[in-house]
Amino acid sequence: MKKNIIKALLTSAVLVPFATSAIAGSEARTDLVIADLGQPETNPWVINRHRFEGCVADALGVTLKEYDDQNSEEQHVSQAESIIASQPDGLIFNPLTAPAGIQVARLLEDNNIPGIAVGRLVVSSYDDDYQGEDFIAQVTQNNDTWGEAMGRATVELGYKKVAMIWTQKGNISAAEIWHGAARELEKGGVEVVAEAWDVLSRENGQKYAEQYIARFAPGEVDAFIVIGAVAGLGSKFAIDQAGRDDIAVITTDIDEQVAEFIKQGELEFSIGGHWMVGGFGLIQLYDYLHGHPITDTQPKVGLIPVTAENVETYANGLLNGCILSPETVRSLSKVHNPDADLVGFINDWQANWQSFVE
Repeated sequence: MKKNIIKALLTSAVLVPFATSAIAGSEARTDLVIADLGQPETNPWVINRHRFEGCVADALGVTLKEYDDQNSEEQHVSQAESIIASQPDGLIFNPLTAPAGIQVARLLEDNNIPGIAVGRLVVSSYDDDYQGEDFIAQVTQNNDTWGEAMGRATVELGYKKVAMIWTQKGNISAAEIWHGAARELEKGGVEVVAEAWDVLSRENGQKYAEQYIARFAPGEVDAFIVIGAVAGLGSKFAIDQAGRDDIAVITTDIDEQVAEFIKQGELEFSIGGHWMVGGFGLIQLYDYLHGHPITDTQPKVGLIPVTAENVETYANGLLNGCILSPETVRSLSKVHNPDADLVGFINDWQANWQSFVE
């Protein structure tokens, strides 16, 4: 979405994001109330995001209030309206779709409440495509490399004909992830025989897998590439029920069940760690509320590919507890550490994560 479209939606002046309600270097506030708006805890991404974000809130002395949108664009916006009416100090939100995210951004601007999107994108490029004052940043993951990793794993595992199950259209991040995956699949000579775009759920993962199983005989499809472990496990259930051991599942997100399937060899690949965007976004918002300017309006968390080789370390280290100690969290905040480099930490996380869990 380009600037002229955003201008039609928002009437705010063009400003570099900078907190004006607090003075940099002030004492750490203990009265901050931050609202979090996202999806229900029916998939591991949301569960893990809330867990890590809660740990960050505790380390910073922030009161965090969580709300969900029931996977509905209408509910996403109506919940945002209710949240804004309660006048929190700030908002962290994972937009269900880009249009829903734009409406939330408009609410932030109209009510002068700072907010940061985490995970899914509101606009493709904050600096190029957004003009406003109170929607201050979007902390996301590297969508292109995420998709490339999924596509590359599919190629390296030797699959040749895949059917795709993806989240609904209107989601910029999902489109970018698929672009990366499709590029790697094409490069590796893998044929995409079918596509489905819909709300992520176990039921939809199962439904589209059942349709593909009925449509394609053995040899006509050898893998389903599914975004989101909830849908991925739904697809796996359909495959198991049909006795189609000729079809594999390549998916994303990791919970205890997915990790166990990888250990047992029933799933060969998943990718995760992107849910840390919530905690990182909270640190960025916390610093902003203390008067520290946003230095990177769209930092990108690198995802962690998980196979049988590293699943034990990933599961033991990232699926339990807070991952980062309170001291480490505070060291990433300018409020507590003038030399903090949150963006640098985010950039290095994909390469360094094992040093924090071993």
